[in-house]
Amino acid sequence: MSLSRNSDLHMHSTASDGGYSPTELMEKCHQANLKFVALTDHDTVNGIEEAKQTAHRLGFILIPGIELSTKASGQSVHMLGYGIDWKNDTLKRRLDRQQDIRKQRLEQILLKLKAAGVPLEQDAVLRYADGGAIGRPHVAKALMDKGYVRSVQEAFEHYLAEGRPCYVKRQEYISVEQAIAWIHQAGGVAIVAHPGYYDLDDQLIGWVREYGLDGIEVYHRDHSREVVAHYEQLCKRMEAETGRRLLRTGGSDFHHESYGRTAAPLGTTRIPDQLTYELLHDLERKKTRA
Repeated sequence: MSLSRNSDLHMHSTASDGGYSPTELMEKCHQANLKFVALTDHDTVNGIEEAKQTAHRLGFILIPGIELSTKASGQSVHMLGYGIDWKNDTLKRRLDRQQDIRKQRLEQILLKLKAAGVPLEQDAVLRYADGGAIGRPHVAKALMDKGYVRSVQEAFEHYLAEGRPCYVKRQEYISVEQAIAWIHQAGGVAIVAHPGYYDLDDQLIGWVREYGLDGIEVYHRDHSREVVAHYEQLCKRMEAETGRRLLRTGGSDFHHESYGRTAAPLGTTRIPDQLTYELLHDLERKKTRA
């Protein structure tokens, strides 16, 4: 396998809950000497066009992506999609529905903030979302603007994190099966994100067999060497049992240097470029068969 590691395939912009615009994020990728990147905003593709134009201008490859929010066995599970057609009308309609769900959650958060004595106007939050996926970091930024908190991290610690007074649990999720189908129908490949976060290893092989899951995010900022080795072995075992070759991906899951992970810059987790070539090869084969 190639020893070069110039790939970071998991990051977020202000189109969802990241801290940099798609253009700013791509400029940071260029400064980090990355050659292959994927923009994987939560439940939205709104940042891809801008990011793709900037990446092209700066001379590196952007893989269009997304990170869909799903639920399995009572656990929140994220599903990465790579190589999707971000202009696909069916996908865009489905994502519009996900944005409606996020807006309803925001309305509940704002009611709780008002009751806690820290009122915010909805427009103050939507300004940061800029038409993309509304997330709690946007609320945190609006709280900072009002002087209620000094940082995004403080906003989460005092108000927005699970267990804090203004946390609102998301009520409606698509299933893992739906997420994989949406990604496939938009021409992409489906990869379960940061599996080390979940207790679902025994279900992964079923997702491969029954739903066509294409691979695992083996490499992630929060995966230790032991966890990486575990999921590499799990991939090999599932390949032997299903007769299917699985993709391995990874990335830094970058949002912003100050979002609760001080000194965690873009490109913290880089994967071997050979894994990116394999991903691109699979995407090319899908296009040929389409």
